[in-house]
Amino acid sequence: MPHTSDNDKKAKDNNAKEHKKNMLEDQNRKAGKKQFSKKTDHL
Repeated sequence: MPHTSDNDKKAKDNNAKEHKKNMLEDQNRKAGKKQFSKKTDHL
């Protein structure tokens, strides 16, 4: 197979994406969403 490089790709800004995700998770945590508790309600 011939090796072809793709130099036309745009650079991804992963830091911005991760920062946005972390901010959303922080907001959800403060709002009490997605809480995990080991307490069982059915006993």
